[in-house]
Amino acid sequence: MAGRKKSMARKPRKRRTAPAFEHHYGLLWIPVVLFFTLLAGLAVFYVWERIRFGELNREIIQLELARQEILEENERLRAQVEELSSFRRISKIAEKYFGFVVLKPRIIVVSENE
Repeated sequence: MAGRKKSMARKPRKRRTAPAFEHHYGLLWIPVVLFFTLLAGLAVFYVWERIRFGELNREIIQLELARQEILEENERLRAQVEELSSFRRISKIAEKYFGFVVLKPRIIVVSENE
């Protein structure tokens, strides 16, 4: 550098250009946000479905218990109908409260000549 003169003018600076790949990452956040939003939505849906499934199982168990109680009540009522509709009971009530008399069976023979 011994024989060169230094100029006082500034050298123009080179503009720093961004690498080509940086331009493509500008909108990368959109699919990432959509992916995580979808993932969060699916997680919420899964948890909601599991809670609903548990509620439905409890409801099924309660309905089965109610069905069993109704079937038992139905059997008790059938037995009560059988007891209350027996001929012996009805005939006792008819004799006691209404004065009905039990007739003894007789054989009546009718001849054709008369």
